[in-house]
Amino acid sequence: MSTANNSPIKYYSARITTYNAQLKKLTRYFRFTAPARLLTFAGLIISALWYIKSRFDETFFWFSLGFLVLFVLAVIWDLRLVRKQRTLKARLKVNEDELKYLQHQYSEFDNGSDLAKTAPELSGDFDLFGAGSLFQYLNRCVTGPGRALLGNDLSKGKRAPQEIRKNQESIKELSENPEFIEAFRALGLQANMETNEIKKLKEWLDSPALNTSFLKWAGTVWPFLMTAWIVTTSLGFINPNLIFIPIIGAFLLVAWKNKTTQKSHDLLGRSAKTLKKYAALISLVENHQFSSKLLLSLQQQLIGEKRAASRVLKKLFRLLELFDYRLNLIAGSLFNLFFLFDFHMLTVLEQWKTSHKNAVPKWFDTIARLDAKTSFAVFTFNHQGMAVFPEVLEAPFTYEAKELKHPLLPDSECVGNDISFSGQPKILIITGANMAGKSTFLRTLTVNLILGMSGAPVCAREMRFSPCDIRSSINIRDSLARHESYFYAELQRLQGIVQQVKEQPNTFVVLDEILRGTNSLDKHNGSYGLLEKLIALNAIVVIATHDLGIGELEKQYPGIAHNYCFEVELEGDHLAFDYKLKPGVSQKLNASFLMRKMGLGINK
Repeated sequence: MSTANNSPIKYYSARITTYNAQLKKLTRYFRFTAPARLLTFAGLIISALWYIKSRFDETFFWFSLGFLVLFVLAVIWDLRLVRKQRTLKARLKVNEDELKYLQHQYSEFDNGSDLAKTAPELSGDFDLFGAGSLFQYLNRCVTGPGRALLGNDLSKGKRAPQEIRKNQESIKELSENPEFIEAFRALGLQANMETNEIKKLKEWLDSPALNTSFLKWAGTVWPFLMTAWIVTTSLGFINPNLIFIPIIGAFLLVAWKNKTTQKSHDLLGRSAKTLKKYAALISLVENHQFSSKLLLSLQQQLIGEKRAASRVLKKLFRLLELFDYRLNLIAGSLFNLFFLFDFHMLTVLEQWKTSHKNAVPKWFDTIARLDAKTSFAVFTFNHQGMAVFPEVLEAPFTYEAKELKHPLLPDSECVGNDISFSGQPKILIITGANMAGKSTFLRTLTVNLILGMSGAPVCAREMRFSPCDIRSSINIRDSLARHESYFYAELQRLQGIVQQVKEQPNTFVVLDEILRGTNSLDKHNGSYGLLEKLIALNAIVVIATHDLGIGELEKQYPGIAHNYCFEVELEGDHLAFDYKLKPGVSQKLNASFLMRKMGLGINK
């Protein structure tokens, strides 16, 4: 289905209408499933009783058999309807959630606050994680590892242009296949994959190999010994009272390996369902037709040269389902008595582990990588006409954009700005009145750069950039626990930035109103000196400040320092902001006006 000409809202709304209609149709079928099971089961019982009462009349036998077949078919029909209902509900939820995202109503979704530790400075300065964050807006992951990879992409991004281009190609292809993404996410929602089972499975895979030669031999020989014992006992060659000997022998053998068996079962006991769900996801990926190099490479890791990953995992979860029989006291005891069931399970599981232990982590990693890509793909699909894939450049450093906007602001409310700067060193000085848009512009520049280095589209009409490291000093906090004042914490942050630039000059430095913890003269001299040092280190800096004197750098360093500003106009009794970036130093103030308007200052 082509979606190029469909607006995201129309597309999701149409899907919601379709799934609601299908669910309504299913509801009508469910009216018949319960009565069908009840009536066929009742018929089976009545026929069986009449069969016994009639002294095994063949007619009632066939009636019983017929009702049994009908009962089984009714149960199968009901199970299939339930599975279809779950799938439809999951797909419905995927599309309903997307409408919420498009309306910027995403506060109920995972905000990734636990991932902030991967980049605490960037996260705090640019709202990468936490309530109302970029992660919360982007995240569509259905697996824990995929979620972590998405967090890593936002924290670090990529530096190699070729790698970024491959990501762009794969994200673009996925964005053009919203049905595939919907199916992928719906399977994930049904799987509820934020579990510990994969971790336990990996622990089992990394556990030392068992010597199963005796287990295999005993498991093969024991059924023949038990059969021979029973036959010879029934023929009168062995006293029936001696039957306790093989029974005790079987349970002694099983008890001998019980600790090993129990450990394996503890690690794997709940993995069967998780594996089954992962297998469904993997099968979906295996059978989809991809064209981009990265997606084809990921798919090939699953298909393999011998057997597809989904088939191998299906075999394992079937084994694990069998393994669970040992939890049934009667079935487990009988199976161990006649077959040494635990020995057989340890043997076949060990064989499976030996054959696939190196491949399984790669399969899970492949799904996680694809999972992370789907988040950016949905963002791409949802921002048709509002976002573009930027051109990725080699050195020297370049950042050029037209109508650049922040992704977390509704497009209808956001004002786009043009910006162009390149080469090193480079200093952009942004001045302006309070609330005029300086800080938002810093965040817009950086967040779009982060998206671009992740291979995602950016919120702009055009953009070209060179990959780089990013450091910032915006939201500094003091620490009572570490006995650090705000000013000392900020100096430490600035010291770290200088050290970073020394080691890696290709670093994009973002500063917002630095050195607020000292007097005006000290602040000016310190800020001016820091910027001169960063110029000497060949740095790329964007700084927002109320200190208009910093604008003198443009005269002292022509071609290196550039002044830009956001202005405000007084229209009658209120302020008017156009949020447009202009060249030059800001000439207008608004703090005293706002204070008087709020009753905090003296009217003059």
